[in-house]
Amino acid sequence: MSRSAINTTDPIALRYLMTEAVFDVRDVAIKATVEVLPEAPKTEVARKPDPVPQFSFYGKNKRCYLFLTHEQQHDWMPEAAMAAFIKTLAALNLAEDDVALLNLATLAEPPSVEQLTLFFTPKVVINLGAPFAWPEQDGLNIFHTYAFGEMLADAEKKRTFWTAIKRLLI
Repeated sequence: MSRSAINTTDPIALRYLMTEAVFDVRDVAIKATVEVLPEAPKTEVARKPDPVPQFSFYGKNKRCYLFLTHEQQHDWMPEAAMAAFIKTLAALNLAEDDVALLNLATLAEPPSVEQLTLFFTPKVVINLGAPFAWPEQDGLNIFHTYAFGEMLADAEKKRTFWTAIKRLLI
């Protein structure tokens, strides 16, 4: 077989090509055998997972119900709204330890959904008027509603919230 008849980009053809006589030295043919090995699969360098950030929140998250607020001037909510929140939990037969209340306004930078999920492992997310878009996810109930301050000022918003939250958490 002549060299011009062999496809030099084909590793199998190259294997056969490399076993024929390559050069002569003083009338002695020396055969060179070069095995073309297939390329090893490229592996990605394993990267360490990002550390799970720590969040300061109200409650103990025992039932994995995550409430999100966005209150610039308060740790969690204004006093009247916080009192209404605690009364709402009691009406739902929940203790403060059953939930996590996170004020997104107190964070240096907005967290990602992944960071919140890793830290809180929520079963239910209740967004109380926070400007945070949590996309729909399988196995996770997400409820976007009004801030407690808005509900205290509007009986219809309060009624809508109460109807929905009872179905969601009871």
